[in-house]
Amino acid sequence: MTKAQLRDLLVSNPHDATRWVKAAAEADIIAAQIVWGQLLLDGTRVARDPAAAFVWFERAAQSGDPDGQNMVGRCYEQGWGVEANPKLATEFFELAAAGGHVWGQVNLAQMLMRGGNPADRPRSFELFRAAAEGGTSKANLKAMNSLARFLEEGWAVSANPGRALHWYRRAAALGDHWAQYNLATILHAGGDVYAADAWLERAVANSDDGFRRRIAQLLLARSEPALRRHGLEALKRVAASGRAADVQAYAAVVGEAATIGSKREQAKRHTEQPATETHRAEPRYRLTSIGRRLVGILAYRFEAISRRIARPSNATSSYSKGAL
Repeated sequence: MTKAQLRDLLVSNPHDATRWVKAAAEADIIAAQIVWGQLLLDGTRVARDPAAAFVWFERAAQSGDPDGQNMVGRCYEQGWGVEANPKLATEFFELAAAGGHVWGQVNLAQMLMRGGNPADRPRSFELFRAAAEGGTSKANLKAMNSLARFLEEGWAVSANPGRALHWYRRAAALGDHWAQYNLATILHAGGDVYAADAWLERAVANSDDGFRRRIAQLLLARSEPALRRHGLEALKRVAASGRAADVQAYAAVVGEAATIGSKREQAKRHTEQPATETHRAEPRYRLTSIGRRLVGILAYRFEAISRRIARPSNATSSYSKGAL
């Protein structure tokens, strides 16, 4: 059976299939070793055991399986069941990528970028390009977004905003949340606020809480109210899970917004207050009709000047980009 068939079996008959997958893994069926390792890594239907998961991924990798090689690389990258080791992670991603494994290509390209050596950028670009053109799986979509970043920023090749937008749009339309975010910020900067809103609403509504936490920070750091609104919505959705830290973060932002709004309202009332007030107490001196008219004219002009001074100015800011 293939890995996909084993996973389908786990969905349709989880109680028995878990035992069968373990037995198949012990019988050196590589597909089962990968699936069993993933169950142990995630703690799905069995006790979570990353160290045991690493052993099974390693057994599959030793047989030359690209899935196993990629997962060993991930374990070394993230420190799952073994001490983190970027060098070994890169070596196993190299093996998986050489076998045509799409995630192996994407993970290798990311490791090269994290190394910070500009000389590695051309190879990262080619790895992302190959993966982006290879299909529409989740790994392919991640590669599309990363390829667009290269084209937008001019990393390894000359900047090409048109091609960057092409890949952002393609990945966004296929459901990649970072591509949706990146596309939205570009559209917003270009003045297409309506389209930017639509993409951000889609990204926030259909993503997971990990993504929402990250873009909430990016959007709330912006000065534009339209973008901050989506950041607040992302935090609100995360807080709905009831996790204490998320609830506190959302409450803090709402409280800060309320405080700022109150201060602005007070400032507005202050600037709109007439320059001369009518007090209930009797004035010490009575004004002649000419004097009253003169005071009224001065008050009107002062109020007009105050409104012009209080009028907010339009501000622009650069946009933050989503992760590769």
